[in-house]
Amino acid sequence: MNNMLKILKNIIAFIICIILLVVMYKSQYITNILTRDYNFRKYLKDNQQIYFLGTDHTMLLDSEPYSYLNLKSAIENLKPDVLLIESRPDQLAEGNFADGPTEMLYCHLIADNLHIPVKGVDWWVPNDANTPSSTNRIRDNSINENILKNVIGHKKVLILMGRDHVSLEEPKLESAGYKKVFFSEIEKINLLRIHDKKLIYPKGMNHYIQKRIAYEKNCIGTVYKTDTWKKQGLDLIENLNRSSKIIQQTGESQ
Repeated sequence: MNNMLKILKNIIAFIICIILLVVMYKSQYITNILTRDYNFRKYLKDNQQIYFLGTDHTMLLDSEPYSYLNLKSAIENLKPDVLLIESRPDQLAEGNFADGPTEMLYCHLIADNLHIPVKGVDWWVPNDANTPSSTNRIRDNSINENILKNVIGHKKVLILMGRDHVSLEEPKLESAGYKKVFFSEIEKINLLRIHDKKLIYPKGMNHYIQKRIAYEKNCIGTVYKTDTWKKQGLDLIENLNRSSKIIQQTGESQ
């Protein structure tokens, strides 16, 4: 009898552990979705619409519940007149399309395939006044200036930047006359819903990753002169090489 009770207790304990694991997983999943949707905002000014979607710089082609495919869906569903991304304008002008987080390159190429103009709005310089992978007042103001300059003449704009920039830019957009308006959860879900689940990168991903690697190598010791920025460059090259291998293994569209 005692053995039976012991077995029963163990079974109950096991079931409770499984339930707790499921609850924890689901809670994190729901939290991730809420974070994703919280950083998706809509602004109006006269007849102009601006959609601002925050990305996660650790996201991947197949990460859940937020992936590159969600970004692709947002671009395809919104069909903006222009796409603004977290890349520096001067680097895009030089053909360094991988400037900025990797998801920006992915979205740039997706937009190109849809004949949607892409503009970079980021700003930073590698000096002692700036810290790698961070922001400050000068950068935030420069980003805002680039946004306001590049939305002129477009009725529908989609901005993609790291999610921290979403809240930082909100008061600046409001100061420029843009009003944040109600943006229903249903509308957000529909815009982000993945229609094509095929895991493949757009053509050109690895080409531009390799171009960025070459650029970073040239910067070390020339543009990147401090130990902090040199280390940033080396770490970035390592991450880009890792991304390149994943892209090669997954494949690109033809």
